[in-house]
Amino acid sequence: MLVDPADVSAGSAGLIAFGLVVAGVTGLAGLLLARGPWARWLLVGVVVASMVAASVGSTALTWITFLLGGLALVGLLGPWLTLWTRHAPIVEAPGPVVVGLQSTAIAAPVFVGLATVADGSSWFHWLLVAIVMASSVLYGRGSPAGRWALRTVVPVSAVAVGLATGGAGGVAIAMAGLGIGVASWTKAATAATSVVAPVLPTPVPRSGR
Repeated sequence: MLVDPADVSAGSAGLIAFGLVVAGVTGLAGLLLARGPWARWLLVGVVVASMVAASVGSTALTWITFLLGGLALVGLLGPWLTLWTRHAPIVEAPGPVVVGLQSTAIAAPVFVGLATVADGSSWFHWLLVAIVMASSVLYGRGSPAGRWALRTVVPVSAVAVGLATGGAGGVAIAMAGLGIGVASWTKAATAATSVVAPVLPTPVPRSGR
């Protein structure tokens, strides 16, 4: 797609490619280190999306991508990963709201790239992606600053970029930023970065003896 983007602008193709690389590295780390079943399906999605992205061009790399993608799908969907991936659920796993806010760091480049396919991307689209990714990573590390950035900076930036973009892509960017902001105000999102103080027992009065 980067070599022969066809009707896709170079900036949008770069955003999509960058997002696929980030998602691929995340899925690979999740599969090798955490042995998470979610990482397996994330990698399947990355491979399929990469094959679709490669189909916009007509170079020899397109057929090489199809060949390597097919081999990767066989490796990911085969029964040999069944014993490697974790099957028992995690008791203290975060809820869907928390996971969604953490996943915006992966989805932001691809989403903005797809939203700007028709008209092309600019420097402020890359800036928006950087803001969303930084806020999401800070939030994932339990920082209140990341939570407040998702609540305020991300929605405002997304609306500004959406207005500058215009069209259906601009509306999609603005609505996605507002959705992130609304989700980050929920109780589940707040609890993920709040330090819960344990309830201490009542002090025992000391005897005068």
